[in-house]
Amino acid sequence: MAQATTSTGAENVRWDLSDLYTSPTDPQIEAVLAEGLEQAERFEADYRGRVTQLEPGDFARMFEQLEQMQERVSLPAVYAQLLHSQNTADPAAGRLVARVEEAGSQRGRHTVFFPLELAELTDEQVATLFADPRVAPYRHAVEEARKYRPHNLTEVEERLLTDRAPVSTSAWVRLFEELASAIKVPIADESMPLDKALARLHEPDRNRRREASASVTQALRQDIRTRAYVFNTVLQDRAIDDRLRKYPNWVSFRNLANETSDEAVQALVDAVTRRYGMVARYYRVKKRLLKVDELFEWDRYAPIEEVSRELSWEEAKELVLGSYSRFSERAGQLVSEFFEKPWIDAPVLENKRSGAFCMGVTPKFHPYVLLNFTGRLRDALTLAHELGHGLHDRLAARQNIFDYHPPLTLAETASVFGEALTFDRIMADERDPKIRLSMLCHQVEDAFATVFRQVAFNRFEDAAHTRRRKEGELSVDQLGEVWQASLQPMFGDSVTLTEDHKAWWSYIPHFIFAPGYVYAYAFGNLLALSVYRRYQEAGPAFVQRYLDFLAAGGSTRPDELVRTLDMDITDPGFWDRGLDILDGMVKQIEELAAT
Repeated sequence: MAQATTSTGAENVRWDLSDLYTSPTDPQIEAVLAEGLEQAERFEADYRGRVTQLEPGDFARMFEQLEQMQERVSLPAVYAQLLHSQNTADPAAGRLVARVEEAGSQRGRHTVFFPLELAELTDEQVATLFADPRVAPYRHAVEEARKYRPHNLTEVEERLLTDRAPVSTSAWVRLFEELASAIKVPIADESMPLDKALARLHEPDRNRRREASASVTQALRQDIRTRAYVFNTVLQDRAIDDRLRKYPNWVSFRNLANETSDEAVQALVDAVTRRYGMVARYYRVKKRLLKVDELFEWDRYAPIEEVSRELSWEEAKELVLGSYSRFSERAGQLVSEFFEKPWIDAPVLENKRSGAFCMGVTPKFHPYVLLNFTGRLRDALTLAHELGHGLHDRLAARQNIFDYHPPLTLAETASVFGEALTFDRIMADERDPKIRLSMLCHQVEDAFATVFRQVAFNRFEDAAHTRRRKEGELSVDQLGEVWQASLQPMFGDSVTLTEDHKAWWSYIPHFIFAPGYVYAYAFGNLLALSVYRRYQEAGPAFVQRYLDFLAAGGSTRPDELVRTLDMDITDPGFWDRGLDILDGMVKQIEELAAT
């Protein structure tokens, strides 16, 4: 593959994973996996059939033992995933991923009884247990297990599903990830990774954007039938699981895990789809600014007035770190460690996983951030986003491992908040009105991608899951039709999605590895915008309350936790207030464009 000729300074910003293990064949990995299996066997011998009979002291010791085991065995799994993300074509990394999944399945056979027995605890029993301060730290974990009682299978059935897990959905997820990472997009004389090709959709030259869009479509069509088969298999796997566990619809399992209700999620979806007209308003303005008669999918992210800014890794670092430090010295200190220590993997490389993520490990271990840094301003905002996740993880390290990760409905709060801090710094320093308009357009488009586009993705998933259950396996053409029918309403008549766009569902990983996930982006973004507005209103007095909010991790139900910031996500009008913030940004653009 031809490499980029322009240096960004991110080429040598790589993880050093030696604080985990020295290599995929490090004997410590097998030692930890063997130890974990022995611990799981002892755990089963000590507690199977006794969970509902334990006194508070023994109950707390049981959780402590499980916590210690999970802290230890998490490290090989994280190491395997990070290695595989760096190079999805590396056979050694692939073998290790399979090995730790198999080991997890082996351990799971011996702990499968645990959540089932927790779910059988009565209200009277848990009241006695929670009254003991030794058990109190595990209250949320117990309550989370109890809510699955109507959906649990028998222990024999759960054990069988655990045994088969490495060769069921997780295997298809890995195949899809490797297929997507191997996509090469031919543009001119260069064959480039998908992320780099998608970055060209943000270029000012319309012909280059059109060429990039056509080339991406060509690349996506190469093995789209295989990716469609993977998707169909995941759809059917979800249908079988829902039937066995008696979930009322395809997304109920996700909502339960997110600690929200089907009704609350539907209210969010309805609120966003009702405001699709806001998206069309914006793109009508953009069409005038670009001086074109019709907008197509390759025009969505075109910079206004041919204004775009490139920046080096050091400039991005200064911008993001300065934004966090201005907000809070404590936040700045925690974020700065990601740059001082080898916790970020930044360059675009062949066979590297596309996109960006922050992987939290355990409360006793630091997170890792993966980027594909191409030297554009939006990459700085992506960096700010992922470091928001990193800040969230580091503040939540005071929680036990069961409450360390927030549910998906809260997981985007810190990341979007960090993006907003960085964006406001950009706008405060920028004096050129054309660049300010361009930046504001970029931020609105980013918010639209996170709110409206993700809800449109949810509509695609809803239609795909529903049709798969009614009609059987869906063809590539059917999936393309569902995709167009789900995305076009968001734009109305302001953007034309061409036939080429029908293939673009096939590289979205969330549909495969986390069915139902995507609405959480809209949930988290609108929540974060409301939280950020509260910060702007309250000023420095809000900072510590916000950091405490993040430090709670997943220890408190989202609706209860948000109330600590004097906000109520159960209020039917809550989502409209977040959408009103976006509407105000669109009005600013309409006013700026008019002058």
